[in-house]
Amino acid sequence: MLSRQTLISLVILQLWTNWIASAFAQQTFFPSAVPLAVRTPTSNCWLDTRNGSNPMTTWPTFWNDQHILGWAGYIKVDGLTYHWLGSPVPGNASTWIETQVTPTQTILTVQAGPMQLNVTFLSPIEPSDWGRQSFPFSYVYLDGTATDGKPHSVQLYSDISGEWVTNSFSTGIQWSTTKTSNTVFHQVGSTTPTSVFEDVAEDSVAYHAISSGHSNLVSVVGTDQALRAQFATLGEGFTDGKFPVLAHAMDLGNTTTITSIAWAVGVVRDPILTFSGVPRRAYYWSQYATIGDAIDAFMVDFPTARTRALALDQKILQDARAISQNYADLVSLGARQAMAGVEITLSTFQNGSFDFSDVKAFMKDVGNSQRVNPVEVIYAALPAYMYLEPNITGALLEPLLEYQNSSSYTNLFAAPDLGGPFPAVPGDPTNLNAVYGIENSGNMLILVLAHARSTGDGSLIGKYYNLLKQWADYLVSNALIPGNQYSADARDGILVQSHANVTNLALKGIIGIQAMAEVSQIMGKGTDAQNYTASATSLMQSWVGLASQSGRLRWTYDESTFGLMYNLLADKLLQLNLVPASIYTAESATLSNNQVQASFGLSLSSDNASAARSDWTLFSAAAAPDNTTRDLLIAPVRNHASSNLTVGTFPTLYDVQTGLTQAAPNTFASPAQGAMFSVLALNVANQTIVVPGNLTTGGASTAGSGGSKAKSHTGAIVGGVIAGIAALLLIGVVVIFLRRRARKEPSANDEFEAPTPTPYQYPMAQQSDGATFGSTNPGPSFLPDSPSSQPSRTFGSSIPSNKTTLLSQNRFPPGPLSATSSQPASSHEPPSSGRRSSISRGTDELRSEMERLRQEVQELRANQSIPQDAPPGYQ
Repeated sequence: MLSRQTLISLVILQLWTNWIASAFAQQTFFPSAVPLAVRTPTSNCWLDTRNGSNPMTTWPTFWNDQHILGWAGYIKVDGLTYHWLGSPVPGNASTWIETQVTPTQTILTVQAGPMQLNVTFLSPIEPSDWGRQSFPFSYVYLDGTATDGKPHSVQLYSDISGEWVTNSFSTGIQWSTTKTSNTVFHQVGSTTPTSVFEDVAEDSVAYHAISSGHSNLVSVVGTDQALRAQFATLGEGFTDGKFPVLAHAMDLGNTTTITSIAWAVGVVRDPILTFSGVPRRAYYWSQYATIGDAIDAFMVDFPTARTRALALDQKILQDARAISQNYADLVSLGARQAMAGVEITLSTFQNGSFDFSDVKAFMKDVGNSQRVNPVEVIYAALPAYMYLEPNITGALLEPLLEYQNSSSYTNLFAAPDLGGPFPAVPGDPTNLNAVYGIENSGNMLILVLAHARSTGDGSLIGKYYNLLKQWADYLVSNALIPGNQYSADARDGILVQSHANVTNLALKGIIGIQAMAEVSQIMGKGTDAQNYTASATSLMQSWVGLASQSGRLRWTYDESTFGLMYNLLADKLLQLNLVPASIYTAESATLSNNQVQASFGLSLSSDNASAARSDWTLFSAAAAPDNTTRDLLIAPVRNHASSNLTVGTFPTLYDVQTGLTQAAPNTFASPAQGAMFSVLALNVANQTIVVPGNLTTGGASTAGSGGSKAKSHTGAIVGGVIAGIAALLLIGVVVIFLRRRARKEPSANDEFEAPTPTPYQYPMAQQSDGATFGSTNPGPSFLPDSPSSQPSRTFGSSIPSNKTTLLSQNRFPPGPLSATSSQPASSHEPPSSGRRSSISRGTDELRSEMERLRQEVQELRANQSIPQDAPPGYQ
């Protein structure tokens, strides 16, 4: 009799299989790399599938295709072993049948003897739940069936290696294994973590987890060559545990089906970074006391997470296929890439509790540089965030606006980023960025209005109105004639501008001015709105005369140039109707008459006729006035994305003839591929924008001056009354607070009312008598029956220095490697920084109470209906 859970799983499996069969009758899309576990800039694992190679014989890599991430998967059927991931030995490669990519999942269909498997890599996209979205874990799960209909003896195995947390084979690492009520997980990290890194995160912890509910489950840490060989020859009975691959294996017995056996992998960094001197932690920490709790919840949530992913895939693909299948392929490949570029964070109070009013998101310029929150990349990714979760845009803009509104930034134009290298966030105050002044000021105004319109949240507009106005004034003076100012594309040497006065850059600046007119209207600043509308309209008329000739558009104010006028999309996305219809028609004609007979479409501009940008090509496609031009631009981008004869994890920049990418920056895995959602973003509905009452006047310019003395007296009197009431309320709050504190006598063990989320802390490894590989010392310590942690182990550095040799061997080498042990570092131990006194905690709570009351008083003032004329008695 099948259990209820098994029946549910079988039903879900059948529904999923049916949908896959109908959606993907035959593979037609062949990327050169497919996403496996892609959640953040540092939890970013891909599988190389170039040149039609068998993905069953390839090791997964980090996004840059320069660093192997050891991840092996085996299935043993009737005593014969096949690997379904990685290139381990011994064992035979499964026979690869096809690969399918959806927005959230990559499905490898393989044949392992008589068993056909779907190996599914699920990186959840959870746009409505920032706790889940910020959790840097992915699933891999197996479904399978015997093609001969007969039962077979089946065992499964998966492991990851220390390569997930270090780029150096000489780095000492330590690991442990923990069993909770629902989950078993391994963790591995460096003994000397550092926040300075350019490849994998050297300050991270990698996790490998599985549900503890499986029967005949074994979880162990051992050498790759020992554990994998023993599984291949003996089954799941391991005899060595002194070398770091972190494995989970199970015996399914005799069966005809495999029903969604799931593992999880994740890479955790804590804190994410420090901004304005304040460490910022991933949002999910606000929901869990320990990483074990978070992993438990993730594993328990797997069935519903899979259902949510299926529903999101169906929605996105249904919308995208309404454009074309080519377009659906691009959206599928770009979705995880765009979302993985963002880290959603919270700050904490001094007592460790989270400040939910301070949500900020940070983006690493993956594929291009180490910059933090690069404005042009946020601009490129905007369509994905508008479609999936427009509040992400606001969370990315907030730190940029906050920094530039501070005394640390004095330029009249917007900054290009928050500095770097990631995860350092020093700010970027240099006036050398003046050459990008139009680019970044236009981007910021467009982004702020796009966020407000797609969410209805006017808080950024209200809070930073004066700053936005400053940038708009800069654009009024500079946008039409950019001179030698650059677009952000010129940051890449291959796209350097060879002409002045780029029309596409001027267009962005003018659209930015009109965006400011809309912002002013939202704020009730009628005079400002009229002035900016007049300026934008006048500048647009002049731009039309300079940018177009004989019904075609120029890339610069020079008739011999050509380029993609991709900033037209901003006018359409914001529904500004600033750009005349004739310009869209002219752009369509220009594109039709400048078709480059190349494999992968049109170059970005005549400045370099061989260089294409996929993100800006999709911007241009969405801005096209007709479907013919739109599809003309989409097709070659899809052709390149499906060309697995070239290298790269969906790069944005490539050669239009060969499809090859440049060495550095290679533009791999950039979140800018959120631009693939450009056509879908056009259908995102505008929301009614609400500016919080306390922001409608705070920080905003005054629309007009003057007014009678009586009016001034009225404002002063009403303000005085409100201030008096506020003072009484404040006194009351203080009295009540102090009485409450007096009644509450906290003990030394009663510091916090709620548990503080505590990440795994790393002690330095303590040296002890090491056990050399092959010794008679005890082997692996198998998991205890009750929740606990295994001792943490560290391996040394007697490893050959030839990295190429090691990589070609695909593993850490055998030989006399030493292993030392240290005391366990429990995920439940308290933070090392100590606790604050009850007095300082009380001060924080009082300050918080006062701040909330102050905001309420400000809202009361803002919402108070003040008569335009004073009462007769006050004349």
